[in-house]
Amino acid sequence: MTPTYEQLPGFEAVYLEDSFVLDVAAHPGVVRIDIEVVLTPRHPRYQPPRAGEQYCYHRSSILFESVDHLSWTYGGLRPAVDADGETDFGGIDEFGHDGSHYVVTGDFGRLELDAGSCRLAFDGD
Repeated sequence: MTPTYEQLPGFEAVYLEDSFVLDVAAHPGVVRIDIEVVLTPRHPRYQPPRAGEQYCYHRSSILFESVDHLSWTYGGLRPAVDADGETDFGGIDEFGHDGSHYVVTGDFGRLELDAGSCRLAFDGD
C-alpha cells in the first residue's frame, strides 16, 4: 500500500500528521473521522495561524462512504482532554490507500476498510 492521502482529491493541501482526531464513528456503510485538520498555505480556506498556534486548523471530517468491509483494532490509549474539554485521540500516523482499500492508523487504533469513496468534508459546508 504505497499511495498516501496526498494523492486523494481534496487532500492535496492538508497535513494530517499534525492534525487532531476528535472522534471516530462507524455506522452501517459509513466511517467518519472528526478532525481538526491542518491546512497548508496552498489550501483555499487557509488563513494565518491564530495567536499561540503553529498551524491553520479547520474542523472537518474524513468520510468513507459505501463501506463494505471494516476492521478496527483499537489502540487502547485513552484520549486526552484539551483545555476546552474536547477529546483528542492524537494525530494520524498513517493514511494509505490502494484503490478502494484504505488503512488509517493513529492513537485511536488501526482502521482497515474498503469503501466506494473517501472525502474531506468541512464543517459548515
